[in-house]
Amino acid sequence: MNKQKTLKLVQLGILLALVIVLQSISSVGVVTLCLCLIPITLGSMLLGWKYGAGLGAAFGVVAAFWGIIGKDFFTFLLFSVNPVMTILICLVKGTLAGIMPGLIYKWLSGAFKFKAGGLVAGIIASISAPVANTGIFALGCFIIKNDIINVAGQLSLDTSNFVTLIFGTLISVNFFIELAINVVFSPALHKLTEMLSKKYA
Repeated sequence: MNKQKTLKLVQLGILLALVIVLQSISSVGVVTLCLCLIPITLGSMLLGWKYGAGLGAAFGVVAAFWGIIGKDFFTFLLFSVNPVMTILICLVKGTLAGIMPGLIYKWLSGAFKFKAGGLVAGIIASISAPVANTGIFALGCFIIKNDIINVAGQLSLDTSNFVTLIFGTLISVNFFIELAINVVFSPALHKLTEMLSKKYA
């Protein structure tokens, strides 16, 4: 038991380092991609949803940090509009993106009895991470939409086009790219999860 616990902590440490590095690399410019969803998904599927929640929360902290200091332009813009809500959005969306894959993978792996059931469970679990991440982010932006519109008006921007840019372009583009990345990597994540789970069981 102690050996397995130590192994889990080592795996968690490696995945945590990947989350921090990948999010730090990708947190630049206007449109940023959450490449760290890959190690978060792997950690949640392999170690369980509680560890996934920790990895997701770390992602939220890193995303908020780079936004606050201005490296992630869009998060910085949201932070200038509503600091408390922006930090809350980052933490909630990251944590939920870490929880969902672990819960879904565990449940579906047991529910799907056919030969490729584990792979299908892995694909669906991988999809859940960007869905949770983008869904909470979009919901948070919608909640503070009036604050965003007010700031856009103060900057003499066309508010209707600005809101369309946020919800119709930035969020949707991010979502579909992140979804595609996680789907592409999902078979590898499933295989790696199965291999490591059997090896260290």
